[in-house]
Amino acid sequence: MAWKRLNFENLIIDFSYSSGTSEYQEEEIFIQQERVERAFDLALQLDKEGYNVYVCGPNGIGRSRYTLKRLQEITPTKAKPSDICYVNNFKDFYRPKAIVLPAGYGRKLADYIEEVLEFLKRETFKAFEGKEYEEELSALTKEIDSQKEKVINELIEEAKKYNLMVLFGPEGVRLLPIFKIETPVAQEQLLESPQFREEYQRNLNAFEPTFRQYMRKLRELDSALGENLVNLRKKIATNIVNKAFEKLEAEFKDIEEVKEFISEVKEELVKNIHLFIEWEKAKGNVVIQNSINRALNVFRVNVLVDNTKTEGAPVIYEKVPTLKGLFGQINYRAEMGILYADHLSLAPGTLHKVNGGYLVLDLWEVLKNPYVWILLKRTLLHKKLYLMGGMIEEIPVPHVGLLPEPVPFSAKVFLIGDSFLYYLLSFYDPEFIELFKIKAEFNPIIEINNKVIESFPKIIKKIIKEENLKEVDASGLSEVLKYAIYQAGDRKKINVVLKNIIDLLREADILSKNEIITQKEIKQALREKIFRVNLLEEKIRELIKEGKIIIDIEGKKTGQINGLSVYVLGDHSFGKPSRITANVFPGTKGVINIEREIDMSGPIHSKGVLILSSYLYNKYSTDFPLQLSCTLTFEQAYEPVEGDSASAAELMVILSAISKIPIRQDIAVTGSIDQFGNIQPVGGIKEKIEGFYRVCKLTNFTGEQGVIVPAKNFDNILLDDDVLEDIKNGKFHIYTVETIDDVIEILTGYKPEKFHKEVAKGLKKLYQLSKEKEKKTKKKTKTSKKLKS
Repeated sequence: MAWKRLNFENLIIDFSYSSGTSEYQEEEIFIQQERVERAFDLALQLDKEGYNVYVCGPNGIGRSRYTLKRLQEITPTKAKPSDICYVNNFKDFYRPKAIVLPAGYGRKLADYIEEVLEFLKRETFKAFEGKEYEEELSALTKEIDSQKEKVINELIEEAKKYNLMVLFGPEGVRLLPIFKIETPVAQEQLLESPQFREEYQRNLNAFEPTFRQYMRKLRELDSALGENLVNLRKKIATNIVNKAFEKLEAEFKDIEEVKEFISEVKEELVKNIHLFIEWEKAKGNVVIQNSINRALNVFRVNVLVDNTKTEGAPVIYEKVPTLKGLFGQINYRAEMGILYADHLSLAPGTLHKVNGGYLVLDLWEVLKNPYVWILLKRTLLHKKLYLMGGMIEEIPVPHVGLLPEPVPFSAKVFLIGDSFLYYLLSFYDPEFIELFKIKAEFNPIIEINNKVIESFPKIIKKIIKEENLKEVDASGLSEVLKYAIYQAGDRKKINVVLKNIIDLLREADILSKNEIITQKEIKQALREKIFRVNLLEEKIRELIKEGKIIIDIEGKKTGQINGLSVYVLGDHSFGKPSRITANVFPGTKGVINIEREIDMSGPIHSKGVLILSSYLYNKYSTDFPLQLSCTLTFEQAYEPVEGDSASAAELMVILSAISKIPIRQDIAVTGSIDQFGNIQPVGGIKEKIEGFYRVCKLTNFTGEQGVIVPAKNFDNILLDDDVLEDIKNGKFHIYTVETIDDVIEILTGYKPEKFHKEVAKGLKKLYQLSKEKEKKTKKKTKTSKKLKS
């Protein structure tokens, strides 16, 4: 006999702790996650392109906690990342320049530039009011004045030769006629005398070329004076600017990018030295000084990322990644109805702050905005980080657009996600595998061993500390471990998704009226949790009790059996018995799956039914060909049927219908069958057993009711205390089977050999009836043809 009836001792989980959590030290442990550890070891040592990490596992297993723990352990040993600064581009205002400097130097550069501006505000006016400037200005003026006087004297002498006098007045230079006595002639007299007018005009025409030459010399001298004054101003400005930059140039003498920036700033400061002169003149006028200060912003440095105080490489966990949050933004300000921005308006994003370090992202949150995912991939592929414009281009408002220069990007990204997203992106996004070459996958179900049992209380202790919960005594701790085993669905394993355990402890903490959580509160919390979500389950049991859903749980019937199915509602799953019936009659259609005929059968269920036909042909068609028609269905099933866990029950009900041997209705069956009659393991064992148990409990137990399950599912039989208690008292039973013969023996009381003989008889009878029916049909057809002829 291969089948076995399990007793209470076979089913209980007999384990208990001797002390509560108060006797343990808290510790963050990730048990049996060698696959994850080795993936992280590789990722943290390998800095090649594309070796970012996909941290894979169910929500609540500790993906982000483990990631941050490993990163925080290694980052102190890493070098500080560089500072990122933006400065004005004097050649193209709309494209601010990025300068990457060693850590701490960004702030130094900004402070030095500010010192330069303050120095120039303080010293420029003094320089242009000083003795040196006045003396050089006076010398330049005197020299030009002397040369102009010489030119004017020559002009006067030349004019005399043409009987003309040079007169300098407010209206300009005038040439007037003179007599031999060198007395000017009145204008009225000149106009009255044609002779004078003719002579005067002739002299003017003759002297005009010479006059123009002298006037050009005077203009050149004026221009030379202006140029000399500009050069003098530039010289003084250059000297004071050079003096202002002495410390800054010494500090940054070895950094080429800064040297180029300093050169440009100095040149522009010399050109705009008047701003500092006006600053001194505007003392006391806050409005003008503020205006000048804004004008000086073009020289200032925007330290986008300052790593002066950073210790090692930065680690950032961005829980809600957005475009602006990750890639930075341009903060526009309104001026005269226009949105205006400059290099000082640039604000950093998380990617700027984490550059040179490690970034942790939740993939579900990233994918909520496709643009974030696209731009993140672009940044990782090209290793260039562009600062976003804040989508201002989409707003129909006049604005000054900026396109900041990108900065080199070298951070390693850790994506937190699940298996579904991993396979989805692997299939549809070829860049994903190229960028995330390392997969660190958590195992939610681990084997129970001594180390797991020793570590479990420490994990619970850490949860208690972090959540500020009451201590758990020994009985409560044992019950929490039992809950973790039940969550795993296997008595030899434990579920390490801590999210569920944390929720349980929180609820038990509320229920506890004392200063400690015991087994009583843990069990009550579990009952309360089920009660909140099992309304549909209760409604179905009510319908069964009222007889509206027909389920027989006593006696024997031919061609009818109780199968077991599981309803999964997202937050709750439960088992429900399903009445499966079969009817056989002569024919050649074989097994007809009624659910399949109306498209209510899923592909796996349809496959299971086809396997039944294979079993029948393999087992019974050695002496004669099989000819039968059999209809098979789930009675009162109004939703699609999927899975093959009912195939053993379906085979039994077909065999019962063929042999006319009744089968027990007080025992439900679950299990998948192969073509040779072996019973294969299935899922949802706990829910299925308890589903039939609770239906039987609606009426008084007969003491004979129970469930047949595959022997290979023994470790999955994890039952609630009330079920175990009734098993202990002999009210309910569980049988494990390995083949369909075991099921036959339990359900019919027949030995398998005798049962199969009865089935063979039934099949042979159906074959004979089918042949007779075929003969009658042929005879009827021939008679019909003769009558027609």
